Amino acid sequence: MNKRTEGQIVNGLKQVAAATAGTVAGAAIGGPGGALVGAAAGPALATSFDVVAGRIAAYRTDRSTELVREVTRVLGIEADELGDRLLADERLLEFAGRVMGAAQDISLAQKRRALARALAAAVADPAPARLDLWELLQTAIKEIDPPHIRFIHVMSTATPLPSPSERPAENVKYGMLLQDVCKVDPGLELGGHAILQRLLALGLVESALHGVIYGGAYRPYALSHLGRRLLVLLEEESTS
Repeated sequence: MNKRTEGQIVNGLKQVAAATAGTVAGAAIGGPGGALVGAAAGPALATSFDVVAGRIAAYRTDRSTELVREVTRVLGIEADELGDRLLADERLLEFAGRVMGAAQDISLAQKRRALARALAAAVADPAPARLDLWELLQTAIKEIDPPHIRFIHVMSTATPLPSPSERPAENVKYGMLLQDVCKVDPGLELGGHAILQRLLALGLVESALHGVIYGGAYRPYALSHLGRRLLVLLEEESTS
């Protein structure tokens, strides 16, 4: 791969990410606030902060490069072709900038890989309806943490709801109760309700009641179509 071309794509997407977020990408300490910290803390502490800032900036650069390499690997294209495709579609370019901005700040490699897969899929099919889906998934990936991922994995063992065009089958138990999720993974019990509410808000989990009303503790839930698609992105491993 042409390293110079790859570097140009990375830097370009970092600029798009900064413009999309309204901030300067990669800036950890700087401006009047950074100067004030340095003046108040003294030279020794200021130097320590410089080291920390430099390390954070290095992490962000490495993650940016990793993202571009993974996207091009998944698509089987060179970096210059990726750049051409992004520049040819304004909305796709903005989406790529948001993905880049998110990836720079995520330490969990599993989530960064999922973001790269989402961007690759959007580049492969940038139709507006498909971009709507990837926008939702990009937001979900950014907002969830390891406990949410564990919760999703447990719930994936339950029978998912049929598609909206299909009728629910008789005598089929869809989804699972929160208490059953916590029995499978007891570590989720303390934050179980909060985890579930976050997944519901992101549209990754849905009620499996079919109009039947029960108390919240006895309400079954299932992964939504969006949640199942997210799980696929999270489970795919890099072969590089």
